[in-house]
Amino acid sequence: MGTKEEYGYGSRFLRAEDLAGKTATVTIASVEDVEFDDRGLKPVLHFGKKRALVTNATNFDVLAAAISPRTEDWVGITIVLRGIKVKYKGKPTDSIAVEVLRPKQQPAKEAAPPDFDDDIPDFT
Repeated sequence: MGTKEEYGYGSRFLRAEDLAGKTATVTIASVEDVEFDDRGLKPVLHFGKKRALVTNATNFDVLAAAISPRTEDWVGITIVLRGIKVKYKGKPTDSIAVEVLRPKQQPAKEAAPPDFDDDIPDFT
């Protein structure tokens, strides 16, 4: 026994029309690789019990630049989903844009090399 969405009556994925003119702040709970027959393998962002977002190439690039190119590093990051209009084939079309709230983590500073001159006399 399952829910209506599991039986294919609804979609488990967000559509651009769902967010038209709206904004939602969400935290990425998990990232799943899903094979779509006509579009190949795509990363899908899950936000707990809310519907998931299939990541398009533009949103992938935004997330990769702000967080990491490795999708497993995206888990736990808070993002903003914005319902916007973009031009597609010359016509305004609903789309979902992502924005990362947290700046990219800087790599840890390299530790200073150890000081090997500790109490050892010079033999010159």
